Amino acid sequence: MIEEVIELRRHFHRHPEVSFSEHATSQHLGERLRELGLELKPCPTETGVVAILDTGRPGKTVMLRADIDALPIHEESGVKFASTQDGRMHACGHDAHMGIMVGVARTLVDRIWDVSGRYMFVFQPAEEIVSGAKAMIARGLLDDHHPDSVIGLHVTSFTESGTVITRPGLMWAGSDAFEITFSGPGGHGGMMGRRGNVLSAQAFLIERLHTIVEGLEHEGVQCHTTVGNISSDGAWNIVPRGVAVKGSLRTFTDTLREQSLGRLRDLLQEVDTEFEVKSSLELVHGTVPLMNEPNVTRTVLDVARSLIGDKASILGRPLTVSDDFAEFLTRIPGCYFMLGVMPEGGPPPAHHSPGFKIDESALEVGVKVLAGAASRLASD
Repeated sequence: MIEEVIELRRHFHRHPEVSFSEHATSQHLGERLRELGLELKPCPTETGVVAILDTGRPGKTVMLRADIDALPIHEESGVKFASTQDGRMHACGHDAHMGIMVGVARTLVDRIWDVSGRYMFVFQPAEEIVSGAKAMIARGLLDDHHPDSVIGLHVTSFTESGTVITRPGLMWAGSDAFEITFSGPGGHGGMMGRRGNVLSAQAFLIERLHTIVEGLEHEGVQCHTTVGNISSDGAWNIVPRGVAVKGSLRTFTDTLREQSLGRLRDLLQEVDTEFEVKSSLELVHGTVPLMNEPNVTRTVLDVARSLIGDKASILGRPLTVSDDFAEFLTRIPGCYFMLGVMPEGGPPPAHHSPGFKIDESALEVGVKVLAGAASRLASD
């Protein structure tokens, strides 16, 4: 079974597709699930897959979710099965999630006479822009199906390989992706000063951006904000008329979110006045904080501990990362957990970096924990 999981993971790694463009990925998943005997259901989004395994015996319906999109990153990991698509890479582990979830389906099929209930496999597009879960929900996924619980995992290169870590209640932050644009008159690089200079304005903003989350904490963890991209229409001797700043804000509660966004708007007013430019703020996409339901989380941890002992543990404090699995958790009791996949040797490669890589031997733990927890939840 683990050989199939790794083979699938490497196939998807070679052929990454970004958010809402995962057509070949969805087709390959659908074919593999159909071969296993699962019933494919209409998917509410253009990409993605929904499949059902019905044991024919009484029990609950458990939804298992895996995200399927890659990132717009050029790979530099050095693995033999590197991306064949220039500027596209599975740099966050969604390829592993898909391989694991197909492994879970095979495990449950192989144990069909020992399990009960129904299993709903959801392969969700566009997690990287935290939009796929909302789209699936808005277009009727949970109206057509009524799962009693939902579980999923995310591989983490920064935790020991083969470990399982989760947390009842708040585990991960909510996120808001923002785009700030500054507009000004533009001008000659040899004559332009401070007034109307949109590049100086964005530099001023970025230098002070950290102040919008200072002192805004939850359970001892400060909220977080960062910038990921700056673009303009300028050149070495042209101060541009416009510059765009793209970044994200991570917060843990509605109050903290409103406070930090209020501070950001105040900061933009200060920048506009200081540099005599005009700014605009657009919240492009976002998701809510990830809240695990305690009873489902207890079941996941019990299964994990029965398999790997004290390598299964509870996260001490929430993290400032985000995942739109959180959208499902606002409607269905469930649990998301982290599966450690840190490779041996050297510092762990960062998620969302060109060098991202994982220890594939840990994927078997993910399959066993998901399959075991799903079968227990279906029979409860």
